[in-house]
This record gives sequence, structure tokens and C-alpha cells, in this order.
Amino acid sequence: MAMLQELEAWVLEVYRLLDAVVAAFAKRSGLSCPQGCGHCCLSEKVEATVLECIPLAFLLFRTSQAESVLQRLEENGDNKGCVLYRPDLTRAGLWGCSQYATRTVVCRLFGFAGNPGRDGIARLALCRVMKEAAGSEQIAIIAEDPFTPMPLFVEAGLRITALHPGLGTARLPINAALLQALLKVGMLLDLQAES
Repeated sequence: MAMLQELEAWVLEVYRLLDAVVAAFAKRSGLSCPQGCGHCCLSEKVEATVLECIPLAFLLFRTSQAESVLQRLEENGDNKGCVLYRPDLTRAGLWGCSQYATRTVVCRLFGFAGNPGRDGIARLALCRVMKEAAGSEQIAIIAEDPFTPMPLFVEAGLRITALHPGLGTARLPINAALLQALLKVGMLLDLQAES
């Protein structure tokens, strides 16, 4: 049963490494998310694996927030934007995420990572807001700069999948992945409490 706790530590280490790579890329490229944006948080298309949500689930239980998040998930279903998004937090510099430190891979990489095309050339995945803020000239310069290699979504996904293929492969809507992670961690904590 300690396996989920081990997975939590491993996922957090992957997140630490991703954050360092993204920070270096953002610094070299000059890209940044516009303060207070939150468009991606409201998208119904954001997906994650259950494994990516395990550290978040543990944190929510440790901070006694799990019950209220479960209630919001029940009320909102899995077909809406992320239940952790709080627009009031954008003013505090937290980009609107109530659990920014334990956000999933796509939340860490979007706008600062790319996907390889059929020709093998990586293309930066930017949202409309970032494209407008950066401008086509800056994006072209970034794409052609051999000294500014961008992180790749596929590499980050493979790192997560390698930790636990059963929990780290299937991509679900963000709220559905979070719900499953909360249920798994909750069951583990209940079993540990009974021991």
C-alpha cells in the first residue's frame, strides 16, 4: 500500500525536473503566460493521467481540502474546466490555480513545450493568447534557435508513464483524473487508518 506514496514522490521529482527545464526555456525564449489569464484552466480539453493527480490528491487530504474538492467535482462533473481554478487567485500571482505546486504535466508545460511534427521537427504549442502576446516574429525566432531547445510533451508523458504504466498512460479530462486519484488515495488512507 505504500506504493502510492512512493509514486507521489517519484511524480513530484518529475515535476521538479520539468519545472527546471520550463524555467530555463522561458528565460531563454522570453515567453510567459499573461498574468491573470486562466483560459487554459477553463478549457474542457485539458487532460491528465490519474498518476499525475496522485500528489495533488495526497496534498488535498493532508490539508483537509479533499472533501470540498470531491463535492465540487460531484457538482461540476468532468465536462467543465478544472475545478481547482479560482480567478480570484490570479491577482495573487498564482495564475488562478488553487493547487499550483501540484498541477499536472500539461499545466506545467503548455505554452513552453512542443510536439514533434511528421517531419520530426518540434513545434511549439502555444495558446491563442500567448501567440498574440509573443507575435509571429518572436515565435519564428524561438522555433529556429538551436540553443533554445524546447521541452517536449511526449518526453514528459513518457517519464510519467514509465513510473506506472497502469496509472500513467490513460489521459482523462482533468476533473475525471483528479476524481480517480482522490478515490485511490482516500481508500489507501482509510485502509491505513484501520490498521
